[in-house]
Amino acid sequence: MPDGVRPAFLECTACSKKHEVRLRNVCDCGAPLFARYEWSDLRREDLPARRDLWRYAPLLPLNEAEIRSRGEGGTPLYKLDRIGGGGRVARLKVASLHVKDEGLNPTGTFKARGMAVAVPMAEVLGASTLAVPTAGNAGAALSLYAAVYGVRAIVIMARDGPTAAAQETLAYGAHLLQVDEDIADAGRIVQDLARTTPTFSVATLREPYRVEGKKTMLLEIWEALGTMPDWILFPTGGGTGIAGAWKALHELRELGWFEGPWPRIGLVQADGCAPLVRAWAEGRESAEPWPHPKTNASGLRVPSTVADRIVLRALRETRGAAVAVSDEAIAVAARTFAALEGIGACREGAATLAGLRRFYDEGTITPDDRVVLVNTGAPRDSEPPLPSIPIVRSAEEVRTYLGLTPTSP
Repeated sequence: MPDGVRPAFLECTACSKKHEVRLRNVCDCGAPLFARYEWSDLRREDLPARRDLWRYAPLLPLNEAEIRSRGEGGTPLYKLDRIGGGGRVARLKVASLHVKDEGLNPTGTFKARGMAVAVPMAEVLGASTLAVPTAGNAGAALSLYAAVYGVRAIVIMARDGPTAAAQETLAYGAHLLQVDEDIADAGRIVQDLARTTPTFSVATLREPYRVEGKKTMLLEIWEALGTMPDWILFPTGGGTGIAGAWKALHELRELGWFEGPWPRIGLVQADGCAPLVRAWAEGRESAEPWPHPKTNASGLRVPSTVADRIVLRALRETRGAAVAVSDEAIAVAARTFAALEGIGACREGAATLAGLRRFYDEGTITPDDRVVLVNTGAPRDSEPPLPSIPIVRSAEEVRTYLGLTPTSP
């Protein structure tokens, strides 16, 4: 195992098979892998006094000497008094309401957390070219950290992704290509690239370390509140946010740092693309792909995810719930965030407020509950024009366009 790497082994989330720590994507059975650690007498007092996610470096896979932070993590947790206070405008009253505002991360979204850990881990383990399928924001985050750590980035973006994210991707020097279809098609191309060239995929939960960065959101919420809330609501596309929170809860218990009740996880999707909500309502342990996904919230336009079993298990273990909301409700929630609390929320983040309204009206969340909403990013409604971006349909076209050398069979 290379110097500077902390995990003891990688464990399959489905069959529990243990793997050595090396550059690999998923288990032989196709399920995601989680990094596992052997902590010895680690205390909260041992956490470094930092204001970014690397405060939790002892719980993360990289030693501090390998870190080149760009200020990822350490985002504010704002108390919402007007929205959650039961006033005449919002008509919603809970014991406390906070929002974790991830829009202050580099590239403006919580995707920076995952890539801030995944990119240097891939580089330390020997990767020099990284690829990601994206609706937009993950591509921008990969591009930034690829520039920081000196690796090549290939971003395959759904054609209807936000142009602001595409502009950022190009600005950081990544190779940006688009597909005519949705993120599932982009994912297929990245998998083919990873199989046929010396390219490593950092797609959602198809490598073990983006979830490590995402788990720090839960740790920050816990420390900021001094306890756990009753509910944490996540907008959910690929599901890494929920997977990270669930992993962090298990690790806090393993460390003996928190023995109290876990927060209940609330999953929010758009009603035009809600495979996990449908699976939850049907009592299933996995989710079928959503046909013809349609929503203005591009980060929620994810028809299927390899994390489906993990996310649904996290809901069961935390006694959580799932709900779908309309694009119209999301738009109203975004305006409410801005007008009543002065918070600029992306569409995906605004979906949590729309979801809270549904959960509250249905009695799932009660006036006695303490609730945290996760706003996953800053709004991206003002979008500059894009230069011409090549359209690709297969990994072979990507290989030809970028001059990638095929791996030996």
